[in-house]
Amino acid sequence: MWLLDYPSPAPHFSRRSPGLNSGQRSLKWWYGYTYIETRVHERNASTNKTSMTTQDVFQGSEVVAETARDKAPYTGFLAGLFEADVRWNLFTSITVPEMSRDAQQFLERVKGALLTLDPERVDSEGELPGSVLKALAAIGAFGIKIPKHFGGLELTQSEYQKIATLCASHDASLTVLLSAAQSIGVPEPLRLFGTEAQKAKYLPRLARGEISGFALTERNVGCDISKVDTYAVRVRENGNTVAYRITGEKFFITNSAKQDGEFLASMLVVIARIVDRPEELQDPHAQKHYGAFIVETQWPGCSVTRLRFEGVRGIYNGIPTFNNVQVPVENRLGNEDDGLRIALATLTVGRLTLPAAGVGGLKQCLSAMRWWARKRVQWNKPIGEHTLIGEKLCRSAAYTLGLDAVMAFCGAWANKKGDLRLESAAAKILGSEWYWDVVNDLFQVRGGRGFMTVESQRMNGEPDIPAMRMLRDARINLVWEGTSEILRIWMARESLAPYIEQGFSFLQGSAPDKLTAVGYFSRMALRSSIPAFSPGTGSGMFGEDYAGWVHFIESSARSLTRSTLTAAVRHRQGLHNKQLLLQSLVDQSLWLFPMAATIWYASQPDMRTKPGIRQLADYFCQEMQDHLHGSTATTGKQRPGKDSTVFRLSQSIMNGDYAWLEEGIVPLIEK
Repeated sequence: MWLLDYPSPAPHFSRRSPGLNSGQRSLKWWYGYTYIETRVHERNASTNKTSMTTQDVFQGSEVVAETARDKAPYTGFLAGLFEADVRWNLFTSITVPEMSRDAQQFLERVKGALLTLDPERVDSEGELPGSVLKALAAIGAFGIKIPKHFGGLELTQSEYQKIATLCASHDASLTVLLSAAQSIGVPEPLRLFGTEAQKAKYLPRLARGEISGFALTERNVGCDISKVDTYAVRVRENGNTVAYRITGEKFFITNSAKQDGEFLASMLVVIARIVDRPEELQDPHAQKHYGAFIVETQWPGCSVTRLRFEGVRGIYNGIPTFNNVQVPVENRLGNEDDGLRIALATLTVGRLTLPAAGVGGLKQCLSAMRWWARKRVQWNKPIGEHTLIGEKLCRSAAYTLGLDAVMAFCGAWANKKGDLRLESAAAKILGSEWYWDVVNDLFQVRGGRGFMTVESQRMNGEPDIPAMRMLRDARINLVWEGTSEILRIWMARESLAPYIEQGFSFLQGSAPDKLTAVGYFSRMALRSSIPAFSPGTGSGMFGEDYAGWVHFIESSARSLTRSTLTAAVRHRQGLHNKQLLLQSLVDQSLWLFPMAATIWYASQPDMRTKPGIRQLADYFCQEMQDHLHGSTATTGKQRPGKDSTVFRLSQSIMNGDYAWLEEGIVPLIEK
């Protein structure tokens, strides 16, 4: 799977539906995003409550998406921000994860393998050397999270993220291959949903180095899962399903194609619609069941074509085609209705690889920019002393610290199996967008040299800094594993879930349900307006250094809740059309979350001793505060004293005070 628009209901709406009264039209938004019709619900005589099913409310893709949603209440940090509930306990109950000795030793072995890889050759030839892949397989790099009793290394999620950071600092294509093989390939869904027999059959093979991928997307399928054309026909014997015959074509599937006609992956998880007859695909009234299947690519009927791209040129991305491929029932993961749920659950943690890789890119940009800002002299001083350049240097350091903090938090909670559904999406957005901003800054700071090929830099005696390749490689991050736009829409839908549910109860529920809904909205109004009604404060928990930022985050959460409540009450069923408004609400949470993570991270005992940590944490929080209050580009106002702050901080960065931020990468420049 590659260019996956998150398969939540697509945001296309009509303002009125004929035949619906005002209450029913209101229900169209309160319960979810899009559906074609709403039915009148009968009361259940025995319970005196409204009887309703998802199928009553949605049709088509909306039924599938809503059914597959994890409807468990959100207990993570981001969800609380929309209810004026800053869940500081989620930070105080964890510490920054440490790497085990085994993980540290493995990291050094991976670094040794990386040093034999020339990223420029990968870029020009579009191939990863087989010798490097064999070396990585030999040290267990394809079984990083696979349990030891199946032959894997059984490293934690946070340890795996450190490995992704290291790899991404050197070569994007290799990072994608390793990531797709174990974050969204066969190992992760198999580990989460497989039977013991399935694990025993496949995990040892994967731990030894067999490569896998995840096949969901198709030419016409991004977020609308109802358009999946790949189908699996049941094969029955004596009334029991014994196998499936899969037919269809997938698109943008990472790790699938070594070359035209040759698979790289030995197995793929394939999402397909389950039917008794192919004709069911044309029947709009037929029930839709989606399954997940482990398909071995050497089986008869499997073929593949490779795709090529403008960046990350060494990825083995292709179009696998299945022509009546027989898959035994033992190779189905979960039940016949679990396919989409498996896909979404796999993505929640798997998506964390991309921002972990973004940390590697940010650290590399910071390292190269720091060296050049000090070395390059213009107008009788290093260019880093000019605050327009110094600001870029400060931004690269601040974003590196902020994303490092976010990933430390996510890694710690992933290790504890905590709720990261919103946080993983937020980390993906932040990591891809911040890295894109900073790699653009690196290109700008390098001037004309940024536009030179590495070969030309080498031939002319210049240290080779591949700013242009890094720029090409970074751009796709804003698209794959959920575009920034679709993830923001999804976050809005999920963050506002309590408002949706309570609004539905108010419009269609019983008398007690209506009272509960009124109580909920009243509570949100009080929480967002009067600090005393908000859950416990975090004042002082991170020390006096950060008490002001704790207060700011709590105050901003109340403001966000007021804005959310006002928008819900004002626009009601029309809110779904206000995508820019929804984006604005989500963006506020995206700026508050890394602020909280950064002050937690900076206050940890090991971090407090880092040179300049408080100054950089303050600078980062001030940048996020500026975003919340409107950028200087739109307001025309500049934070008082920012020139002086940037000059002092950029001087410290150039002097090497923040060299600790660059740890964990393969540096381009040996300083």
